[in-house]
Amino acid sequence: MADEETEEKPEPKKTKPLVERASTIPKLDLAFGYYWEVEGKQPEWNTFVGHPEIFRQALADALTNRRMTRLYFAADGIWIEMPIPQLK
Repeated sequence: MADEETEEKPEPKKTKPLVERASTIPKLDLAFGYYWEVEGKQPEWNTFVGHPEIFRQALADALTNRRMTRLYFAADGIWIEMPIPQLK
């Protein structure tokens, strides 16, 4: 029979932030895609990739433009649609 005091106990696990623990939460890529619609023409797919210094401004410009009708973000290479209200 082993002595309980002499047995080694495993080290307690260090807790990590939820984002690091949850492998199902992908990180967003620094990219967004959108459909640009002009009256009388087919919707046109456009993307903005990279350039962290102007990413916010590019996204704000796209969101305030009435021609943008659908918005997508890339997460681990998969495009995810973000619903947006139609501007009038």
